[in-house]
Amino acid sequence: MSLDASVRPEAAIIAAVSRLHELGFQGVRVAANHYATGHWRCRVLVPESGDMIGPAHERNILLSYTNGSGGDVFGDGRTDWDVVALADRLARAAEEVPSAVRPDPRYATWLAELRRRTAGGWFVMWEDAYVPEQMWESRGLVRLVYADRAAAEADAADPAHCGVDENGWSFTGTMPAPPRP
Repeated sequence: MSLDASVRPEAAIIAAVSRLHELGFQGVRVAANHYATGHWRCRVLVPESGDMIGPAHERNILLSYTNGSGGDVFGDGRTDWDVVALADRLARAAEEVPSAVRPDPRYATWLAELRRRTAGGWFVMWEDAYVPEQMWESRGLVRLVYADRAAAEADAADPAHCGVDENGWSFTGTMPAPPRP
């Protein structure tokens, strides 16, 4: 499966990190933002225990990506990546970081649930241009980006994923932020 119109780079990166977890690299995480320019950006990284997730605190970055680059995930001109090839390249980089093999079943479970709920979609942890109800990080939530309309409708129909917070802002289309490293 290559990165064509049916497999967006965002989804392939999330799937590749999930594959890394299956290969024993549970210390690998994704931090994802949506910028005012309209671009989704992510860093695939290996935080150390107790690290904050956010651009000012991140280290052991295996990949920095913006969807402004399209399928050129690593900025090397190659655009024919599939999930397995992405995971293999990330695994080679992760081998250089001892804590990449640290067990982190809470994060691996969180990412698997995100992939299930979004049908292979992705997420946003914080945004540059937001309104108060989109302050995902301060609300302890991530915003879900669904792979397709059917996944969004199925998730919205599940009573366990609905409700409102103390400000009256909906929980629909969100899930709790990932557990801290």
